[in-house]
Amino acid sequence: MARLIFDLDGTLIDSAPTITAAGNALLTELGREPLATRTIMSFVGKGVRNLVAGMLEEDGGIPGGDLAPHLARYREIYEADPIAGTEPYPGVREALAALVAAGHGLGVCTQKPNPSALRILRDLGLMPPITGFTGGESLDVLKPDARMLWHCADQLRDGPAIMVGDSEIDSATARAAKVPFVLHVPGYREASVEDLAPDACLEDYLDLPEIVGRLVNGTGDR
Repeated sequence: MARLIFDLDGTLIDSAPTITAAGNALLTELGREPLATRTIMSFVGKGVRNLVAGMLEEDGGIPGGDLAPHLARYREIYEADPIAGTEPYPGVREALAALVAAGHGLGVCTQKPNPSALRILRDLGLMPPITGFTGGESLDVLKPDARMLWHCADQLRDGPAIMVGDSEIDSATARAAKVPFVLHVPGYREASVEDLAPDACLEDYLDLPEIVGRLVNGTGDR
């Protein structure tokens, strides 16, 4: 049986409305114009510090040259309600239940700060069946460092690890860890599917148990 390590934003959940609302609330407080969702989401995936810095630099620079107070304010806004507007992608709950029933272990490896990530997973009914967790504050490194993936995988029982993600960072994490990569195609990536060269593509979560079975048997999509 496999150990399936999922990214969170853009992979298990569509959090773009919530992140966009929090980001634009921060910009409004600073007297800035709001940014489009696509622009804000292009900064997601490298940690919340990168997200806030990217939004501010896109929209006039970092006030005072010090990111710390703006990072703290963004986190305050977002963590006040990280659930409103965020939903699991269609079929996620059914797929996770089927995977656990088949004996696979499930974990989440995300750059998102631990408190908001854990609240989302629990409030949306995804944890359990997910039992492993590594967040942006669990280690002193972030993805694509392979230690993030293995920290999560080591919380699950033995088996081959598979990374399921939506972005360039997730692809690089899988490569660094030398494990198969399943690309959630509807996610937030900037690169093309061809450039990421995943071992399998996931468009519909109800197909994930079959995809995992092929990868465990060494066939994949290619």
